[in-house]
Amino acid sequence: MYKDKIIVSSSDSKYFQLVKELFLSLRKHKLLDEYQFGILDTGMNIKQISYFRDNKVKIEKAIWNVDVPKYKILGRDHLKTQVARAFIPEYFSNYKIYIWLDADLWINDIDSFKLYEMGAMQNCIAITPQSDRAYFNNANIEWFMNFPIKVKTINFKNIGKSISKKLARKYAFYSTLNAGAFAINSNFDIWNCFQKNIKLAAKKGRIFGTDQVALALTIYEDKTPTQFLPAYCNWMCDFHLPVYDEINKKFLEPYIPYHPLAIIHLAGMDEIRSDKELKIDIQTKNGSKIKKSLRFNV
Repeated sequence: MYKDKIIVSSSDSKYFQLVKELFLSLRKHKLLDEYQFGILDTGMNIKQISYFRDNKVKIEKAIWNVDVPKYKILGRDHLKTQVARAFIPEYFSNYKIYIWLDADLWINDIDSFKLYEMGAMQNCIAITPQSDRAYFNNANIEWFMNFPIKVKTINFKNIGKSISKKLARKYAFYSTLNAGAFAINSNFDIWNCFQKNIKLAAKKGRIFGTDQVALALTIYEDKTPTQFLPAYCNWMCDFHLPVYDEINKKFLEPYIPYHPLAIIHLAGMDEIRSDKELKIDIQTKNGSKIKKSLRFNV
């Protein structure tokens, strides 16, 4: 059956188990009935590739879509997807909706997740800022006496190192746009703008964070139409743990009205990403505590 929508992720051999869990979460929620699933391969082994191909997943070898000095790469092929995500239609052509999902996240609630498609269908970039009432620390400030002498935000650091300090100051306190999940339709004006900014952000050879810098410039500087989704559409567990609904078997935002989380994102949680069996203290909706893994379980 022909599918005109695609969800794309990436993986090397190290991230295989995580992207497999993402795939299984898509299958559990029957998203694969309407979406093709594609993976940009940055170093999976033959057995891992065969698993996905046997499950009708499209695999494409990731390349460096922009010129990057080899001494800046140092064999870190997994960084290809920092830039390759801006070129998804060149890897997987002829789709009407493209959704990018990092390997270290999985789908928790289908209704909330569908907001990505809804935003893309409005000819916008659908993306979730890293801003929420539960994310307490959005900037680090160094003080001398009663005066701030250094302000540190993700935008300031990434844009400053990739582009210029002047542009970094301009967007220092704008919300960081989480590049781990976004949706864009087949509008090539949007993709071309994204690609232009990826090339600009990678020009100095600083690859990590290039995707976030490019999205910030595409949306804030170039004024590309955007649907900013609520934090529950891409929940950063490292910023604040979710609560768990034992009745409906879903993770929820930690404050009322306890909205179901579309995506559980494990960025920054290295121990959990490397150990599927690791269980931590999670508060339930009724206020009790349980030991539970944040990883996807069938």
